[in-house]
Amino acid sequence: MDIDYQQLSRVVSVATGKGGVLKTSIAANVAGVSARAGFRTLLVELDPQSDLGDDLGYFGDHDNGEQLTRAILTGDPLQPTKVGVRENLDVVTGGEYLSDTAAALAARAQRRGGVAHMLAKPLAPLAATYDLVIIDTPPVAETLQLLALGAARWLVIPTRFDASSIKAMRSIAARVEEARSPEHRLDILAVVLAGVSASATKVREGAETNIKSMLEGMDEDLLLPQMIRESAATARACRDRGMLAYEIAEEVEGAQPYWEALRSGQPIKRLPGSAPALSDDYIKLTDQLIRRLAAHEEQQEATA
Repeated sequence: MDIDYQQLSRVVSVATGKGGVLKTSIAANVAGVSARAGFRTLLVELDPQSDLGDDLGYFGDHDNGEQLTRAILTGDPLQPTKVGVRENLDVVTGGEYLSDTAAALAARAQRRGGVAHMLAKPLAPLAATYDLVIIDTPPVAETLQLLALGAARWLVIPTRFDASSIKAMRSIAARVEEARSPEHRLDILAVVLAGVSASATKVREGAETNIKSMLEGMDEDLLLPQMIRESAATARACRDRGMLAYEIAEEVEGAQPYWEALRSGQPIKRLPGSAPALSDDYIKLTDQLIRRLAAHEEQQEATA
């Protein structure tokens, strides 16, 4: 395999073992916030359902995953299918073509094995031209998940606080070993607690305890301090309008001073008091993920 995994060092897969944990919303909003802060960002939609278009406002105006499917099967380099979805934000769109790809790769895996690298090869040259690449994955298609993990340097796992979500989190964490190889290093960057009521303090504390118990044997600090609250009305308004949470906040607040702080790595000293709470959650989450990513990179450079 002729793959330069160093080109994939800033690829982050957002994946879990079940639906309904805000996975796609987290991928879209973190990508949007990072792009707004000045990071050149690529979103790869490895999902046959293709819901990212609803979050980003292109509502089905894409190739349904045809180019992505062809690149996976042939190894030909990828190109963005939606350029300039936002300033600094491009997308490789998914869609129904990926359903056939998953079936073909599952059959190949049974015959010959070794499909985990098949997204890494076409993605690597493109990923090297971006500051951050985020892969949105389907919740249950194991073959497509394995492709994402095989191309990603880092894994972010969103989870709700209920028992089945936490169990699914453990399941996807276990797949990290399956996707690793002597050439490919993959680590969990963070676990994100999502869909939590802002007022449910005891519920959140109990969820933290359960998650840390499920992470036994791993770094308990994987659970990020920032949570994503349950805000169905705001989330629905965002999707109905094809806008991200921070964009709705900016309609009210205007230009915000925290973008430069996020871009430069400085502490975010102020978030606007009247901005929607969900926007604040995603901005803080993005800040924590970027800081954690930078800290790992500094540590690796120091020990190299």
